[in-house]
Amino acid sequence: MFRTALAVLVLTIGLTTGSLAQPVADARPLEDRVRDWFEPLLETRDFSGVIMIRQGDNLPAALTFGYADWVTGEPMRADARFPTGSITKSLTAAMAHQLIDEDRLAPDTAVSRFVPELAGYDRVRIGDILGHTAGLPRDVPPGALADSTSDTLVAWLADQPAPGAGPHAYAYSNVGYGLLAVIIERAVNARFETLLTTEFLIPLDLQRSRIVRQDGSTLAGVPTGYSAGPLPLDLRAPMANTPALGASGLVAPVEDLLRLADAVASRRIDLFEPDGRMTGSWSVEQLNGETIYTIQGSVPGYSAGISVLPGRDITIAYGTSLESYPNWEIRDVLHALALGLPVAPAANRPATDRLTSGHLEAVGTYSGSPFGPVALRQTEGGLDLVLTERDWRFYLTPTGIDTFNWRLFNTDMTLERDAAGRVAAITANQAGLTGDGRAYRLERTDLPPLPPAATETTEN
Repeated sequence: MFRTALAVLVLTIGLTTGSLAQPVADARPLEDRVRDWFEPLLETRDFSGVIMIRQGDNLPAALTFGYADWVTGEPMRADARFPTGSITKSLTAAMAHQLIDEDRLAPDTAVSRFVPELAGYDRVRIGDILGHTAGLPRDVPPGALADSTSDTLVAWLADQPAPGAGPHAYAYSNVGYGLLAVIIERAVNARFETLLTTEFLIPLDLQRSRIVRQDGSTLAGVPTGYSAGPLPLDLRAPMANTPALGASGLVAPVEDLLRLADAVASRRIDLFEPDGRMTGSWSVEQLNGETIYTIQGSVPGYSAGISVLPGRDITIAYGTSLESYPNWEIRDVLHALALGLPVAPAANRPATDRLTSGHLEAVGTYSGSPFGPVALRQTEGGLDLVLTERDWRFYLTPTGIDTFNWRLFNTDMTLERDAAGRVAAITANQAGLTGDGRAYRLERTDLPPLPPAATETTEN
């Protein structure tokens, strides 16, 4: 869920999968290509997790990377479980489709039929929620819900403006899938987690998977999640996770994700629409003329994904426990490697340098980011970049005099100073994994104007 909330924004400054294709194919076994590409990232603490690959009827090849806990040195295990974020929507959508097939729900039924507390939702249809065209907001603001109960979500929605009749333009909505989970609960008169367990987890032999409403990182067998942080480890605990009912909450080992992939590909869970599209956060992609069914999701500290290449009879699933720049294009890299396309090594990340008082002079507010308004704020460990509309916080690694690296996107940031020596702007250059990057400029918004003398000096 967390990954998806940023994914569309990343596209505005990110790279395309087309840059991965090269003229000469790599004929080595796929697991060798994958291991060779990811292993160098361990030295800089930029990757940690499990990748499983199954080709044809062969047993899955399980590749483990990094540590289940980077502090204690506990090794990563192939049977580790990972919070999977938006992959949960696979099961939410499947449950809704099943109830539609049983005539217990209908795509054109109004939400207010099952949730009468939402009086303004008499023209908001269940089918529009499934397809993210109901006009609902993407996320519940951090801290807006007192607890994770269904009634609390409904009460919060009742205080928000109703979206009106749809279909609206496509707008990915975790809130929508939370509301869909409430509708499912009321249509069947059963708790959402119990329904998914009895209808899907048990029949599909996803025996080690769980559906939770609280922080899944506390379950047994889940590696410790990390994000970029200060020395000496260069890592720290990620932001607090607030999983959303119906949109997130599945915690699963990667082997169970392979089983889920089989269920989707064989249509035991049918998420395909008549026009060939998919619901439940799955998408149909084309790369070098080949079709790929794929889904990815994340929560702070973790990510997971599934890709099915039917033309090659290849299925790939992964779970990771470290937020860093490789995660944001891991799916594209795996797709290219699966097709035998050479992929350039991950862009190097600059080494960590000493934090100075000059870096701290950048504390302030800025405009010009593709992520909306941002702020740089001092914390106990150094400086955080904060997306102020969502209160999402990311550590900035000092890399030299007046320079930082935003490790999540491997973006180098350089401070610009005005005639008075104040930090007035920041230039940002994203390297990405392969291909050409993008640049943008953050303009400081909280500085008073320079006095006339300083302005004249600047003009002269």
